[in-house]
Amino acid sequence: MRRYLCFAITLLTALTIGAVGPINGLTGLTGLTGEKKLKAYENLVNETEWSGEVNTVLSICDEWIQYAQKEGNLDYEEAGRNKRLTLIYNSEDWMRLEKEAREQKDWMEKHERWNSFYKAWRDIIESCSYTSRTQTALREAEQMQEFAQKQNNTLGRALAYEQIGVIYDNIDHQQSVKALERSIRLMKEIPEVTKNELLSAYFYMAQELDQIKDYSRELAICKEWRQHLDYIKALEKPGVGKMNVYDMEQHLWYASALIGSDSLAAAAKELAACEQLNEQIKDPYLTYQMQVHQARLAMKEGDIKKAVAFTDLYEPMMDLDWWPMAQRLRGEALLAVGRNREAAILYQKMYLHKDSTFSKDVRMQLDELNTLFQVDEIRMKGQLERSRFVILIICLIMLVLLLFIYLRHRAAKRLAQKNQELMIANARAEESSKMKTAFIQQISHEFRTPLNILNGFTQILTAPDMVLQTEEKADIQKRISESTERITSLVNKMLELSDANSRQVIERNDSIAALMIATQAIEHTGIQQDSHIKFQLQADAQAEAIMHTNLQSATRALTLLLDNARKFTKKGEVRLIIQQQPGTFDFIVEDTGIGVPAQEAEHIFDEFVQLDEYYDGTGIGLAVARSIARRLGGDIVLDTSYSGGARFVMSLPKE
Repeated sequence: MRRYLCFAITLLTALTIGAVGPINGLTGLTGLTGEKKLKAYENLVNETEWSGEVNTVLSICDEWIQYAQKEGNLDYEEAGRNKRLTLIYNSEDWMRLEKEAREQKDWMEKHERWNSFYKAWRDIIESCSYTSRTQTALREAEQMQEFAQKQNNTLGRALAYEQIGVIYDNIDHQQSVKALERSIRLMKEIPEVTKNELLSAYFYMAQELDQIKDYSRELAICKEWRQHLDYIKALEKPGVGKMNVYDMEQHLWYASALIGSDSLAAAAKELAACEQLNEQIKDPYLTYQMQVHQARLAMKEGDIKKAVAFTDLYEPMMDLDWWPMAQRLRGEALLAVGRNREAAILYQKMYLHKDSTFSKDVRMQLDELNTLFQVDEIRMKGQLERSRFVILIICLIMLVLLLFIYLRHRAAKRLAQKNQELMIANARAEESSKMKTAFIQQISHEFRTPLNILNGFTQILTAPDMVLQTEEKADIQKRISESTERITSLVNKMLELSDANSRQVIERNDSIAALMIATQAIEHTGIQQDSHIKFQLQADAQAEAIMHTNLQSATRALTLLLDNARKFTKKGEVRLIIQQQPGTFDFIVEDTGIGVPAQEAEHIFDEFVQLDEYYDGTGIGLAVARSIARRLGGDIVLDTSYSGGARFVMSLPKE
């Protein structure tokens, strides 16, 4: 969202002042010296920074900095260096920004320009966030907070807490709110120098409170935000510019909080104020946000047709600015008016968009997964060391007890018992190690096969003298697509594995029919297209009943169960049955495959477990599926009374 604000402000400023030729402005510096020339450099850059010629304006900044060094004026040199960071930030070249910010941060520290030092550090953190290096960004923010704490620098601590709050936006909203609360509290203690930073903190805070539906606190924050805006506007000249953008953002989130707290008339007034501001701003992204909130208000008022009309207006913007609230709201509105096909296409598009986002960041996520495996290895080593320590203590106790003749027999029994426990523990450790080794070997094989296919076809397609028939091209395209989807599926499963042991509850904020979960899961697996399997969906009118869950997560868990049945049923039948129970919906997956022994009913839900090594797979699907179901308030169990193959039952609560 901060990137969006920068874009909007950039557009507005460019429209207001126009594009100025930076080179022509240099002629105005002729004959100037000293501080007048430095001021002229500053004015020239401020007038031309929105011209679009970033590198040209940066070269002017370099002349500005060099002249300030020559004059020995640290204040103007600091201003020139900060302006370089602003120009690169607005160009959204995040890797370049990180490199530049680290250089400027070192200079600021050397010359004890602490406010600029912490702002440069903030740019480093944002660069890491925008390039999907979340852990690196969080580590930088924590180091920044610790450094500022030692320095007792209020601005540094405030900016660090703000960045921690932004980073936690997609991880833990409660932690995000706590960090932003600290940031705002600290910024209020700082003089006017942080007035714009406080506006940013209010924006992030309102956004987070809206996410967790804490509308009473959001209303209070929006009122503080309004007071601060009025204070700033009293100091500045009015007009179309970035203050109007801040104004409209405040009205939008205030309206959102009012809608959430059912103060619909007041919300309508706020949105009317937005419309008036937007007549001056005419920014497509702010218009998009406004239309989303107008659709949400109409839904609350029960005017479904009006809500759909607003979603029709902003629908073209959804691909340009992917906002889950907008997509979800349009899907609900389409379902309410019976435009089910459009709703289904939209939900599928939402799923595919998230999948493509994972694909773009696959390399970074694999590195993080590797880090997780290393942490697991360290943890296992630590547990082994603790086990050895316990064994040593036991042996010492046994030796002491052996000195007492009257306890010799009892000591021998205890020793035998402990040895037996140790053998079991060692056997389990060996089994765990073997399963992990087998998993690594299997996943390497799973990756190597599609990669070899892609490499082979790449060599064929790039051969200069290669001529292919239409049928051959179609076959190659099909196999490349299948290999790509296979790699994507493996990466997603590996990423899900890191979340398999999580106890964090998944929010159940979707109101949908149980049948929709089944329909999407069937579509994702493609099981109906398998020629060797007869698939049946058994659902009565009860399957159309509405349940409150998380559509994406529930669909994913059921997809994993269907994939499991499909894999172990080489030839036969797979059935998906939907049954309504008191308080729950049961999704039953039956197959006529190889089945599961009753004694393995719980063991198969452990990570890396594969009862038959001759079948492809990673041994993590069932573990991930059960984890998702339990975090949705339900569970997945194996029905051991079923003897025709395997029967898994996923129960999810209705409410």
